[in-house]
Amino acid sequence: MKENANIRETLLKEIAKCRSCRFCVDVCPTYQASNGLESMSAYGRLQIMKYLLNGILEFDDSLTFCLYSCLQCKRCEIICKSKGQNLEICELIQLGRSLL
Repeated sequence: MKENANIRETLLKEIAKCRSCRFCVDVCPTYQASNGLESMSAYGRLQIMKYLLNGILEFDDSLTFCLYSCLQCKRCEIICKSKGQNLEICELIQLGRSLL
């Protein structure tokens, strides 16, 4: 139980580092394939995890689909690092999947 609390705190701390620049959105292949549905982008997935971890959203099948539709291609991480951030977005999504 304490391990889950530590993972939760780590996720929230790392997600809070996101500057919401949304450069990661346009390079995401699932965002492009969904005709611009932001919840199918790296930024959208981070926001979903934040709201789930804070108890604002209820976990359901549609949110599960959003989190598990990430291809882990790391395009979001490449653009994130090129813009001065250093978020390991794919790792955060994997941690969120395991916790939720």
